[in-house]
Amino acid sequence: MPASLARRRCHALALGGLIAALLPSLQACAAGSGGGVRTQLLTQQRLNEMVARQFPYTRSFSGLVDLSLQSPRLSLLPASNRLATAFDLVLTERIGRRRFTGGLDLDYGLRFDAQAGAIRMADARVNRLSVDQLPRAQQQLVAQYAPRIAEQLLADLVIYRFPPEQLELARNLGLRVGTLQVTREGLSVEMLPQGLR
Repeated sequence: MPASLARRRCHALALGGLIAALLPSLQACAAGSGGGVRTQLLTQQRLNEMVARQFPYTRSFSGLVDLSLQSPRLSLLPASNRLATAFDLVLTERIGRRRFTGGLDLDYGLRFDAQAGAIRMADARVNRLSVDQLPRAQQQLVAQYAPRIAEQLLADLVIYRFPPEQLELARNLGLRVGTLQVTREGLSVEMLPQGLR
């Protein structure tokens, strides 16, 4: 057998092994006739794991206060095609080193960012933001301004980033990410043929 043919067969076997071992969901999407729409399901447990990897999430405000969101707890809102997440909140003053704890609950949609190869938060809405043991005057300021600030901070936060090799394989198979649909079981990710809208 010529060396070039042997190399081509070896490459084909290696690619087949990669697909079978690393990306069974994409292999399933590509299977079947007609090249139609396929879906893969990310379960609630998997979503929780994906979200947990992005936290704790800490931001500083003008070097005066640090806000940290920790311990995300995710739930599904299939009726509105959204996710909800509750966080533990820690607010730390840089100067006085006072530390306040509390909680933040929000819900949000999802969007696929093709350029970054990532699923991001979209249209985040704060439903509850509380900071324990905060003086009354500061509580009023927090109630007035903090929800909007939190929504802006979390806008476009990456929930999951697809490995580059997975996206490359999807492109090679003629697939792209389509609709993201929250169901009672988790997040259904639609895989479409490249030309299909």
